[in-house]
Amino acid sequence: MNLIPFGLRSDGVYIDAEDATRGKACDCVCPSCGLALIARKGESYAKHFAHDPNGGSKEDIEACQFSFFVSVRFMLKQLFEEKGVLLLPPLEIEHEGSKHTITKSATITVEPGNILADTYELDVMFDFILNITDRKLCLYITHPGRPEPIYQSSVVEQHTAILGLDLMHFSKLFNESVKVKTAKQLCLEWLETGIQGKRWIYNPRHHLWLEHQRTITPHDTPKYTSEWLKSEMSKLEPLNVVGMYRCVFCNLDFEGHSLLNRCPKCKDHLSVVKKSQSSRRPSLTKYKYRYR
Repeated sequence: MNLIPFGLRSDGVYIDAEDATRGKACDCVCPSCGLALIARKGESYAKHFAHDPNGGSKEDIEACQFSFFVSVRFMLKQLFEEKGVLLLPPLEIEHEGSKHTITKSATITVEPGNILADTYELDVMFDFILNITDRKLCLYITHPGRPEPIYQSSVVEQHTAILGLDLMHFSKLFNESVKVKTAKQLCLEWLETGIQGKRWIYNPRHHLWLEHQRTITPHDTPKYTSEWLKSEMSKLEPLNVVGMYRCVFCNLDFEGHSLLNRCPKCKDHLSVVKKSQSSRRPSLTKYKYRYR
């Protein structure tokens, strides 16, 4: 990704190329390498920044491989500190071949006093740590050159969750929509309304839900096996006695079972009534009937 959507102005503010003065007058440097930028506002490409060819050596400019992702990361951080609004993705778990939704997506609004930027937790520096009531939500922005942190889930506190924001998804969104929306608008919409690219690196509810599933005994969930079916059918066997029945529609007498009878002629069971109160075990002949 060669286009740089955001530059760091001399007053310490990250700005969209849309809002910058054209050329070297933009007064911006690259958020990744610190070299001078120029703002390009042509018709062929989306408005963007590029390294000033005279601002550094060719080797230094070529070494700045992640300038797109770094500039987006810092703009996301600036916007979140200003707005404090974030859409959380749902927490979904694959368990025994089925997908279970533990929590639905939800929008949170965090007051500035509860937002800590560039703070260490679990020996990892997170982009943000949000204090939400008695819980912590750690945000970590990932991109090529900045992978997810490696940690042991056993040392994570029960009231701490870790959410990853993957900028590889945002780069696809940028390529598809940057000509109809500014890069700053895309960043803000992704924070506040986007779900794709956001992933729970760790959520304590995931662990608690799995632990709960392990405590469920086999008796808590019905097992409709062949053994279960045979057992249930054996319970009905004493009721399955034979008697004389009549189909009032066909005026036909026949021998049938007490659980379910169909007329041998019309194959209907709604018009069948019991004729005899005597009961005996079933005979070898399935049906005995005579016409009257």
